[in-house]
Amino acid sequence: MIIIGEKINGAIPSVKQAIAERNAELIKERAAVQAEAGAHYIDCAPSTAPELEYDAMVWLIGLIREVTDKPICIDSPDAKLLARILEEGHIESPGMVNSVNEEGDKC
Repeated sequence: MIIIGEKINGAIPSVKQAIAERNAELIKERAAVQAEAGAHYIDCAPSTAPELEYDAMVWLIGLIREVTDKPICIDSPDAKLLARILEEGHIESPGMVNSVNEEGDKC
């Protein structure tokens, strides 16, 4: 079984606020707690406005990397954003991509 820690998600009100305010400590604490609890991957899902999501995801990835070497699962409904994050090398192997389905041109 693979366990994905999904507590760094902008759909969670406190995380949404932390992203908006760039509260690094809350994000780092959530990443560290999930890693210590045994998560195999740390999910990174900004869930922000589309024009803000790239910057938010890069920021979150950096914070996660500061506290754990667990692989990161990038999570967005925007397949082009996910591809850009991978192409630019923000995620080391083995990473994981989440939220890609066969709708439209997502695959």
